[in-house]
Amino acid sequence: MALIFLLAFLLANGGAAQQPVDLTAVLTQIEGSVTLTSESRAEFPAVHLARQRQIIRRGGGVHVPAGAQVTLICSTETLVKLAGPQDWVLDATACGRGLPLPESSYRNLAAYAGRILPRHGALLLELETRNVDVGLGPILLSPRDTAVIDAHPHLVWTQVPDAVEYEIELRGAVGMSIRLAAKDLHCGHGSGPWRDLDVCSWAPSGKWPALEPEKPVFLKFGSRQTPTASWRQAREVYEIHLLSADDQHSVQEKLRQIATLPVDPASRLLLTAGVYAQGGLSAGAIATYDEALQAQEMPEARVTLGDLYLTADLTTLADREYRQALADNPDPAVQAAAELGLGYVACFRKLFSDARAHFERARELYGKAGLPAEAEDARAAAARYQTSPGDSRQ
Repeated sequence: MALIFLLAFLLANGGAAQQPVDLTAVLTQIEGSVTLTSESRAEFPAVHLARQRQIIRRGGGVHVPAGAQVTLICSTETLVKLAGPQDWVLDATACGRGLPLPESSYRNLAAYAGRILPRHGALLLELETRNVDVGLGPILLSPRDTAVIDAHPHLVWTQVPDAVEYEIELRGAVGMSIRLAAKDLHCGHGSGPWRDLDVCSWAPSGKWPALEPEKPVFLKFGSRQTPTASWRQAREVYEIHLLSADDQHSVQEKLRQIATLPVDPASRLLLTAGVYAQGGLSAGAIATYDEALQAQEMPEARVTLGDLYLTADLTTLADREYRQALADNPDPAVQAAAELGLGYVACFRKLFSDARAHFERARELYGKAGLPAEAEDARAAAARYQTSPGDSRQ
């Protein structure tokens, strides 16, 4: 099987989060005609109408007229809520008066290079090219090769047409097989992240052994069309593991803090999704990013959702998110990030000439956006396929 080098984003490493070099803040909620001025020595600095998710820098001014209000998240991990009439200038003292936030809150809200979760550092991984076709089944969708916080996780997999029974084989810390009649499951058209698929879901009952912290369990799925037919086993094997007690407590404490914050619903969902992603809980991150996008369209969050699907080898769903982000937003950084993602999707599908074209477009767009490091990453990715090993279509 062919090998590729995939530029992986360290989405799950909360410990790697770094503060911005300079003091900045992101506007999360705006009511009324709030205006901004950038730091300037001019007698009459330029004035701009504030936009949600906009980043302001040290020395930038915020004018809040009577009856208006705005909420900011400072890069010092504090929340500042301003009600008019007042003028406010971004500096360390002003941010220091804000409400303390959980670690990485700023990074979970502020867009960088076309996505929400930043690249804390790039890691080149040598991976086998593979393409999971979610049209086949049964294929586990959630939780899929991830940590979980519930010892009895809710399972979702692709529905197999005419299947009357499913089998889940568990190996590792426990060894057993669970057989489930299709009529006893919730099967049909999916919702949320799985809205384009026909799925089955199951809330584990007494048949499921309680997971133990840090003891991986491996799952394999099968199905059959009649009660006496042979089982058709899917090739994929999935690993899930329960977080340690300390990590569970840490995640739950952050979620508790977020639930009490005076922020808008979309920002609360982004903060929650970020906690899940940085805790290695990809199933929770995927579901919550999707919920945030239903509440408010945010192309950078859509790119991040595509990244999470790609990390889980769900290339069809990653492709869906990248293409929608590309179609819905003229920002060159967002377009570049989506093109980069589509390049990796093409790599997984062994469509190397397509991958090279996407990487080249990403390089051009990152250059236009003033992101030279990202442009260089895209150039290096494209260079690997100047003499590609051939397309799967050939």
